[in-house]
Amino acid sequence: MSLYLISLAVSFCSVFLKGFQHKNVIGMHYKLTFFTSCLMGAFDVATVTLIVKGGWWVALTSGIGAGFGMIAAMYAHNKVVKI
Repeated sequence: MSLYLISLAVSFCSVFLKGFQHKNVIGMHYKLTFFTSCLMGAFDVATVTLIVKGGWWVALTSGIGAGFGMIAAMYAHNKVVKI
């Protein structure tokens, strides 16, 4: 798989988790907040690693993944928490 597809996927997951976490904190969901934080740490490390390997060109695919990730997080959180 290309470095750019990987960066898109990692960025999607990283931003998805951040969006999900935002709604966790607002909703006072303590258990979900803890587990989401652990996953966020892993994806943050992966994001930095990809930037080091791919340089600034990774920003393009990373941005696309981030946009889709945030929209998916908003939708998914409402379904998981039944809002």
